[in-house]
This record gives sequence, C-alpha cells and structure tokens, in this order.
Amino acid sequence: MPSTSPGRTPTADFIQILPGAPTASLQATTTFVFRHKRYIVYISGRQLNVLSSPTNLVQAFTFNNELIAVTAESQTGKLVVAESNDVYTLEPHTEGWTRVWWEKSLRLQLEQPEDEARCLSWGGEGEILIGGSICVSLFSTLPSSRTSSPAASPIDGEVMEDRRPLWSKAVASPLQYASFSPTADLIASCGRYDRLVKIWRRLSYEEGLFDYVYLPHGGAVTHLEWRPLDQHAEQRRGSGISGRHEEDPEVLYTIANDGLLRIWRTGGVHDIDVMQLHATIDLVSAIPQSPTLSAKNGESTEAPTRYAVILPSESFCAAVSGTGIGQSTTKISHSMEHLKETTSKSPDVVIALDGHGRMSAWGVQSVGHKRRPETPTSTHPFHIAHAEAVPISLPEYANARFQAWFDGRIFHLLAHTFDSSDGHIAWWQGDIETFFSPSARGPDRLLRLADWSGHSDNVLGLRPSADNQRLLSWSSGSNGQHHRVWKYLHPSPSLVILSARAAMYYTLLLRMVASSTAERTDTFHTDVGHCSILAVNAEVAALVSGDRKEIIIVDLSLGFVEHKQAFEGRIERVKCYATGPGHNMIALGYGATVVVLAQGRYEHHREYDVWTVVKTISVSSLGLPISDMSWLVEGCGAVAIGNGIILVGNTTEASSLDTELREQLDIDHEKHHQVSLPKLAARLKQPTPVWHPSLLSHLLRHGKLTTAISIFRRLGERLRFWSEGEPLHPLLDATTDTFLDELGHTAHSDLDSEAVQDLMEQLGQKDLPAVSDAEQRRLKRILQALTFIFEHVKGLDTWALRYLFEWKLSLLQADEEQGEPNGVLPNGAPHKELVVVPDMHWREIAFASHSGTQQPLLDILTLHYDNKLTWPIARSLGIMAWLTDKEALAQVFESLAQSAYRQTSPPDPTNASLYFLALHKKPTLLALWRIATWHKEQRATMNFLKRDFGEASARTAAKKNAYALMGKRRFEYAAAFFLLADDAASATGLLAGQCEDIMLAIAVARLYSGDGSATLGKLLTERLVPEAHKHGNRWLMSWYHHMLAQKQEAADALVVPLSGVRTWHQDDSATLMLYKKLRHGASEHEYQAVLRAARVLRRMGLWLLALELVSRWEFKHPAAPGPAPQALSNGTSTTNGAPAAPSMLDDSEPPAAKDPPPVSNGHEAPSATVADDQASRAAKAAELLKKLKSKQVEQPVLDEKKPPPTQFKEPDASSLLDSFGF
Repeated sequence: MPSTSPGRTPTADFIQILPGAPTASLQATTTFVFRHKRYIVYISGRQLNVLSSPTNLVQAFTFNNELIAVTAESQTGKLVVAESNDVYTLEPHTEGWTRVWWEKSLRLQLEQPEDEARCLSWGGEGEILIGGSICVSLFSTLPSSRTSSPAASPIDGEVMEDRRPLWSKAVASPLQYASFSPTADLIASCGRYDRLVKIWRRLSYEEGLFDYVYLPHGGAVTHLEWRPLDQHAEQRRGSGISGRHEEDPEVLYTIANDGLLRIWRTGGVHDIDVMQLHATIDLVSAIPQSPTLSAKNGESTEAPTRYAVILPSESFCAAVSGTGIGQSTTKISHSMEHLKETTSKSPDVVIALDGHGRMSAWGVQSVGHKRRPETPTSTHPFHIAHAEAVPISLPEYANARFQAWFDGRIFHLLAHTFDSSDGHIAWWQGDIETFFSPSARGPDRLLRLADWSGHSDNVLGLRPSADNQRLLSWSSGSNGQHHRVWKYLHPSPSLVILSARAAMYYTLLLRMVASSTAERTDTFHTDVGHCSILAVNAEVAALVSGDRKEIIIVDLSLGFVEHKQAFEGRIERVKCYATGPGHNMIALGYGATVVVLAQGRYEHHREYDVWTVVKTISVSSLGLPISDMSWLVEGCGAVAIGNGIILVGNTTEASSLDTELREQLDIDHEKHHQVSLPKLAARLKQPTPVWHPSLLSHLLRHGKLTTAISIFRRLGERLRFWSEGEPLHPLLDATTDTFLDELGHTAHSDLDSEAVQDLMEQLGQKDLPAVSDAEQRRLKRILQALTFIFEHVKGLDTWALRYLFEWKLSLLQADEEQGEPNGVLPNGAPHKELVVVPDMHWREIAFASHSGTQQPLLDILTLHYDNKLTWPIARSLGIMAWLTDKEALAQVFESLAQSAYRQTSPPDPTNASLYFLALHKKPTLLALWRIATWHKEQRATMNFLKRDFGEASARTAAKKNAYALMGKRRFEYAAAFFLLADDAASATGLLAGQCEDIMLAIAVARLYSGDGSATLGKLLTERLVPEAHKHGNRWLMSWYHHMLAQKQEAADALVVPLSGVRTWHQDDSATLMLYKKLRHGASEHEYQAVLRAARVLRRMGLWLLALELVSRWEFKHPAAPGPAPQALSNGTSTTNGAPAAPSMLDDSEPPAAKDPPPVSNGHEAPSATVADDQASRAAKAAELLKKLKSKQVEQPVLDEKKPPPTQFKEPDASSLLDSFGF
C-alpha cells in the first residue's frame, strides 16, 4: 500500500528533479487541472509521482507492487492507480488555497483473481472502468454505491474499504485500451494487435447491457482517444436557441500502424451506424521530406514511425484569441494573422512528428459540430504549418505518448518516451504564435523545461566523481542491480544520463575509490565513544555519535573540535564539501531533512558554534525518506528519494539565514532574495576589519592599548563624513605596515573624552559594515570599557588592566541585557538592587595573579561594590585565587567573615564560623557566640569551643560533630568543625566536593595552611588538575604551578602541546603574552605554540594580529638541557606511534611544608588520630611536650618574617607595555 502520511511542510522548488524512470506503459502518465492548477501524474516502478511544475514534486507514493496505469478526474481531483491485481483510489485534501495532498480512500478488487488490470478510464458520476486481461469491469467510487460495504480490511497496517464491481464482462483478448467517451455513453476498446476497435453503446446505466459496433482499420491500432467535450457545451445546451438543435457528436481519434489517423464521430438519432468515419489524415505523407522516408527508399511496405498530437478546436481557438489581449503594439504580425485566419474555420489541430526534428500541423474543420457546411472539401484536412529542426528527437522505433494543453498563449507538450530500456518524460513549451508560425526557425518553436527520468526502483546510493562533475547512482530491483552515470551540465545546472553500462560504472567507481584513498598522517581525539558515521575531506572530519543524535566536527589542520550539535532526528548520513581552500560545508541528513552547515570564524563568545546552518532542505511533504545525498560541483547537491534524484541549487534563501549572520555579512534579504553558498562560505571566513570587536578586544588582551585607542580615534574621524551604503576601508585607509608599526608602538596615547562621546553617538546612529547589530553594541561596550580602564592606566600595570577590562566589559554587557544577569544579591539588598558580579575566567585570574598592582586593583573592585564584599562576590571575582599578599588576603577574608556574620538578622555566628576558624581566630568566634543569646545552640557551642583542641579527645569530638553535621547536610558548618579538629584536608575536600565551592576551599587552604602547604597542594592536585587536564585549561595549569612556586612549569604549561580532546580556546594567543613574562629560557614547544596561536588568530579573522605575532616574536637562547615536559593529559600521549613518557603533572606531589599551628594554642597539631585508651593519650602528651621544648629553641613557623605588603609605584608612561618586548 502507498505511503499516505505526507508532512505538512510544503515542498520547495528545486533546480531539477528526476522523480524516476517512467514505466513503459500506455497509461503511465496523465495530466489534469484541479482548483485552477495543473498537475502531472506518472508512475515509476512502484512509485507514483504528483508534480505541479518542472521543478516541484508535490507528493510521491510507494506501493508494494509494480504499477500499471494511472488516471485522474479534473472535477473532483481524484486519482486512480492500478497494480496488476489491485486498484486504489486517492482523494485530494486541501489546506488553504496552496496546500493539496492526496490520501488513499478505496481499494477496488477484481472479481477473478487471475484477471490483471491493464487500463483505466473515468466515466460519469464517479464511475471507473478497468480493462483487464480477462474482463472489463465497472466500479463506482461514490459513497452511495450499491456495492459499497462498511466492511474494511487491513492492508499494510492501514484500514481501507473494499469495493466490488457493478458489472464485469469477459473479453476475447487482453485489452490495451478501454476508454469511456466524455458523456460516458460509449466505450471504445481494443487489444494489443487488434485491427478492430470495439464500440460499446450503453443501453442501461444500472446493468451491463450494451450493443456493439466494430470500427475497421488497415493495420493494428496503436492509439485511440476521445475528443473532450467543449467546456461551454452545457451552457449552450441550456440556452433557448441551442435547445432546438441536437446534441454535439462525440468524436474518436484512432491511429493504426498503416500511418493513417482516422476521425470517427457519432451520427444522429436516426442514423443506422453508431459511429461513422469523418476524415482521415495520412501522417506519413504529412511530412514528405522526413529522413525516415529517404532511409526506406520507398521499398519497404512498413510505414515509417509517426507520432500525432491532437488539439481540440475549443482550446486552440481560445489560446489564439487570448494571444492579442493586452498587446498595444501596432506592428502587424504575419504569424498572428495566419493564426486568426486558421481559427476562423474552428479546426481541430493535428500535429504530426517524425521523431527526427520535423513537424507538420494540420487542421480538420468542424469536427465537433453537429451541423457543418455542406461542401465537398469540408472533411479534408488543411495545412497550417511545417517546421524542421524542431528540438524533439526520439529513438528509432521508440514508442511515445504525447499530451498537450494551453496555458494562456503558452503551448505545453508532454512527451513520454519508452522502449526496451527505461524511458523518460520531456516537458516542452513554446509560444503559440511562434510554434504555429509559417516562417519561424525550428529550434525557436519549443523549449524543454524538464526531462524526468531516473531509476525504476529505490535509489540505494549516490557517489560523486573526484571532480564532482559526474554522479553515480545505483538501485536494486527484481532484474538485478542498475546503475546510472549522470553528468553535471553548465551553466544551467542539470543532470543528464551519460551511460547505464555496468562496465563504465565499475571503471568510474574504481577511479573514485582510488582518488579518495588518503594516507593516515595524524590522530585526533574526540569525546565520541562510538562513531556511527564518519565523513572526511582534506580539512575537516564529521563524526556522528553512537546514538546518531549528535554531530561533532573536527578541524584536521589544527586538530580542534570545532562544533557540536544535537538533532531531534536520527542522523543517517553526512557529507563534506569544500567550495575552496578553507571554505568548508557539511550536509547531514536525518529523516526527510537535509541541513547544510558552513564553517565560520572562531569567536570567543561561542565555544562550539563555529559552524552555522545556512540551508535546510525538507522533503517531508513528499512522503518519501531520503536514501542518500551527494555534493556536486559549485556547491550544488543531489538528494536521492525513492526512485528519483533531486538536484538542489547552490543558493539559499537570504531570509532563512540567522538575523545576526545577515547583519554581519551585510546581506539585505529584501534586495537579495538568494545568496550563493560558495560566496557565503567565503564571506564567513573573510578577515575582520579593524573596527571589529573581536580584533579590538584581542588588542587589549595583548596589551596593545595604544593601538586600540588609535583605531577608535581613526574610526571616529572616518564616521563623521561617512554614510551608510558607502565603502569603508577595512584598515580605515591605513596600510598594513602602518598598522604593524602601531602594534609595536608602546608610547602613551591620550584618549579624548569628547572624541569618545562623538564616536558613541556615531555608533548609535550608523550601522557599520561587516558587523552585526549585536557586534556593534559590543563595540560600544569595548569603547566604554577602554575609557574606564584608561582612567586607571597610571595606577595599574598591564596585567591588572587586562583583568579590569574584562570585568568592566562583562558588567556593561550584563547591564545591557536587562534580563537575568549573572549576578548575586548583596547582603540585605532587595531584588530591585541586583548587583551584577561577572564570573571571571581563569585567564583573568592568571593575569591578576602576576600583577604587581594587586592592591589598587582590589581597591577599585571593592569601591565598586560599596566596600561591602560578600563571599559570592569574592568567589565570582576570584579574589582569593589571584591575591598573593597574605595580609591583604587575611583582611579580605575577615571582611567576608563579618559580612557572613551580618547577613541575617539577628547576626548568626554559625555563618561566620568557617571564616574565623580559617583565620585562626577562635577567640573572636567565641566572643560572637557569647553575645548570641538568642541562638538555641549558644550554650552547647560555647562549652564546646572552650575545650582545648590540642588534646586528641577534643579533636575527636570535633570530627564526630563534623560528621553529624554532614548527615544533616550542613556541609560548610561541618568544614568548620574539621578545622577545629585540625583536619584542613577534610575541610577543604568537603568544601570542594559536597559544597562544590572550589574557591572557598582554596581560600581556606591558603589561610589556614599556607600557600606552600601540603593541604593546598593536595587540594589543587586532586580537584583542579584533573579538571584542567580534561578541558585542556592552560590558564588553570599555569596558575596551579604558580601557586606551588613552580615557575618553569608554570611557563611550560602555556606552550606544551595538549593531547585528548582539543578546542581552539586552549591555544588562545593571550597565553603567549603570559608565557613571555614567565619564561626563563627557550622551550622546545615554543615555536609550535607560536604557530598554533597564529593559526587560531587567522581562523578568527585576525590576520593582522597573526602577522604581527609570527613576524615579531623573539625567541630566547636555549637553556641548559633538562627533562622535556610532556603533553598535558590525564592519560598517555603518543609520539610517532609509541607511548610517550608520563606527563610531568601526572602523580605530582606538592613540596612538603609544615602546617601552621592549630587554632587552639598556636602549636603544631599531631598528624595522626589518637586512640581512646590511656596509653595512647600518654604517648601523645609526651610527643607534644617534646615538640614544645623544640619550639623554644627554633623559631615558630608563624614568627617567620613575611614579605612586606605590595606597594604600588607609579610606572613611567613609556613603560606600560614594556613587559611585551614590542
């Protein structure tokens, strides 16, 4: 049974469709008009295709068995399609004026199982005539039919009503034609080799009662068709004048292999014969100079091949009459005058074709009228036009069926050609004046709109050639496997069949396989456990996850995972294509949809959205799934559905593109409706202009403050006299050398506030080219952030300025969004006073940790939040990670403790317990509990805090309390009791684990145990290092080594090649700025790191920065040889196929350091748990006494001389960017 569940999405027009090879059947195609729109229906193997234009496939159905015939009824729009044993009716369904689709409604069953349907014909009032090999049967499709039954049978999972015939009549031989006359009073039938056409005249419309007459012919009948009734006949019969006349006769055209076209018509009521011969036309002599005659030399008795197209008088005269409507020209057209003279005779037109480019048109006068002039020559055909070199060429002795119609003044001709091999359907059109002109050139008379062909079975696969100029398709049917080789034609994109021979198929296949064979050169890691589909070209690879729901795209030149995207449907196929070097596109198909992705630039605010959807192709309304797809030359594509192939153009609707993408590429979808995919792919990768926000933000991250100011100044000067639509130079009229000189310039540059204000106004009024509205708003925020940090340029070094710039930029973005900002509520602030606190990246934390002006930076941040720092604010800003001065760190943490204490009313000491205990200020915490008289836990907590936690029993009790609090999920308070027990490792582990607050754990470890302590080293190694390895976070790894005072490792972490899953963020060019500050000697990985960073800058469109980096980077002389650092990975890396040595970060142990004394008595705590027995207590007391005596000799750890607090010394204006060496 057919598929009858098409989607609701309308089909899109394609540049070419090849729905499938039409079946070699006399009734394989039909055309009809429904709701003022013409449809063409034809069968191909087991598939039924419904089309409305040369490039619009409306719907397709798939049946279980081969189809034999199809016919349609214009009045109701119903379709009837026949298999050999079953016949189905399809009814139209509509939605609005444009949406039409068909669904099956009835199954018509023949009475005898051995009978096979051969031909179909619509009668009157929903009647359908089925001519079979044994019987001719009549069915009714009306619901009120006496053969209708409420019983229904399930067929292929669908319930359908069965119908039995009204009557059946046996026939002497299998029928080739069985056709109702337009009034349904007569039936014409004949067998395959019959010379007699049997006319059945109905005597009863209830029973199968007929009388018969036979029409003789001089040869086997090859074609018959009834002349359609005039569409105005009903109106004439209803008028008073025409009521006096008898009804118009019915006319039958027949063609036999003797080369004659015979015209039969019914007589009057009193005539003896049912039908009489009215006229004949010799189709052979109609084209006297045909090559088919000269080839025979007049010796053969067999008539040459001729084809005929019949046009009824009503449609021909109406088309000619409508030709002159609306034309105001005064020029006389001889062709038009000739047509007017022809239509004055109201002729039926017969067009004779020889299949070799010759055409002859003849007219037969008054065929369809009852009364005609009583002249001797009235039945003789007269000549209308003759032409040679008409572009209709048919194979020798090929059978063909033609159908013609007029659409206004346009003449349409549908030619179905079939022979021993698969045939095709050609759709021709021409102007009626030119086609019937006595003097027009043959090639000008017709233009081919479509040539429908393909396979007779479902297409299994497509394979392009190496140059994408040819396409191989194959299918498998009952007769074996079939192959087609198609060639892509220029300049009008189309596919034509080159060859169907198996030898050529195998030759082409071997060439394609040989050309696609590539040597494996590298290995790239992805997080795809099982790859179900892999598509690769020279530059990118696309992988589909095991569940076929997600696609991962890898750049093979850089090894980066560039894109991840999940789809609702199951991904079935993926194809890669490159329109040019570096301009890649990927097509992926799922269900009945194909999505085309194009590769774009790297953007910092997008992690995996490097690829953008630029085109979506949906065939869901056709009712057929996509079996395969392939790229062709120039970005065109071929999609296989059912028996056919759809050729998709290399353009996309501009309105379908993302709004931001259209603005970024300056595409006006109102002016430019279509955008070329190759041009779009090239524009997505084009270099950015100097005013692009990505370039300016990178300049500031690289410390090029002067260059950024110069660009803004130059931009303001150009915009004063610039209007939208005018060209704007990408370098603002500067040269590349000038720009590179500015990059190396470190002198102080002023930023005029008036110029900034004027530029802000210009950016608010004018749309810059090559940037979207969102990017232009980001450009304004960068200008505001630059103005802000310029106020502090004399008080902060470049590392602090980098941090301050990113912080201010995030604040401005959050303020502009006015949605749900990434912020927190300060203590006691209502929801309306939401304070935005951006989450600072580890990059900014690493920058700030190396700053020599941390205290001024901290003052600026604290002042912004009204000197009321809370822990959520400090955590988001990463203060506890980048602040290196111990005293300043303790002051900040103490202020956080006070904020936590006062965050509730009345103040709760519980909230501040962790903070004060981390600061070793248990007496302060005890004092706070002493005044918390309202608290229900006051008495118990005070008594507990008064204990001496230098004793093992007190520490054991503290641990028990901590575990009890963990059971109540009071993890932060439990961590405070672990500190009472002098178990900082458990406290920090609890904070980093259950509380998921790594920053708080770092702060506690630094303040309680010290920066060089084993507690901090263990925390960072176990909690942060695995995360850094997993994501390849160079900033975090460098900061980790910096905290452990491993200077060389901190520098190497920024350039060491990474293994595992890699993204382009891992090779951020800003890492080299920090590496230059930290390096003490040359690194073997430095050269490749510079190249990777330059490639990333180039992929971001920042070609000038990439050029500056590779041309001005200074390498240091090699240092003393030492162990080479290995790739940062949580596993092993491979080098030339051999396992690499373990990473220097694997199983690393921080340097041992003594922990500070516990909060109880200022002495060091024991390192092991103490048993409850008396012997253990005595042994522990003796050990503690020994340590107390040693402390009197040695200086305590807490009394070590600390470095003085950071003091800021105002730098020279010329030395702001000295650390870069440019």
